[in-house]
Amino acid sequence: MNDQVKSASRVLDILELFSGVAEPMGVSDVAKRLDLPKSSAQALLLTLAARGYLVRDGAEYVLPPELRGGWVGGMRTRLQGIAGPVMERAAQESGESLFIGMLTPTGQVQYLAKAVSAQEIRYDAALQPLRPAHCTSMGLAILAHTPGYDPVSVAFQAYTPHTITDPAQIARLLAHARRDGYAEIFDGHVEGASGVSAPIFGASGAVVAALNIGAPTWRYQRNRERLIGIVRREAQAITALLAPADPDKQHASAGAPAPA
Repeated sequence: MNDQVKSASRVLDILELFSGVAEPMGVSDVAKRLDLPKSSAQALLLTLAARGYLVRDGAEYVLPPELRGGWVGGMRTRLQGIAGPVMERAAQESGESLFIGMLTPTGQVQYLAKAVSAQEIRYDAALQPLRPAHCTSMGLAILAHTPGYDPVSVAFQAYTPHTITDPAQIARLLAHARRDGYAEIFDGHVEGASGVSAPIFGASGAVVAALNIGAPTWRYQRNRERLIGIVRREAQAITALLAPADPDKQHASAGAPAPA
């Protein structure tokens, strides 16, 4: 049984979304980013504005300056703050682009932040669009550690000729990701782009996000082992920063491969 109250979750999703962006957003922007009906997004925005949690300027909304002190934002804001320096460092070391993202309540991948490669030929992507979990390494890395997720009864859509849509094959990918501590995708969502992701765990030991390195496929294949090592190491570093101060409560094994 899911104990979350949908309306409360949506309010928190909206507050967390606004806490992570500086620019105003309209109803369509919020509805698209959170995969909400426009009517529901509008009603929630109007309610939050009426209670002072958002400021309305014409057709757009923004979080008031006095609420940008870090009290709101939950895991999204915390991840963005912690992961930024980690991703910048890893982008310089790897020469490729780094992304961090979470699953939305509808099971899609939402990028939260990125550090783009300095190379002229590189992989880059906008943060706003939602992405299907089954054909992104980030989605697979998170789903592999999501209790109760079963791909067998799901109809998966193909986005390129290389997208894996067979539920049994996806189940095998998830098993490999749990065992190895990372998931890979080769041209599965964007043809010519491949990457690897490793899970990030919260203080409770539950998966909360994933860290990704994305690259042109030819360069990813050439540097695959090195990039896997970097993304696993840095995902574990972020996990450690999310852990409680008491070392006895830390999720020390987060992201490590299971014993063979």
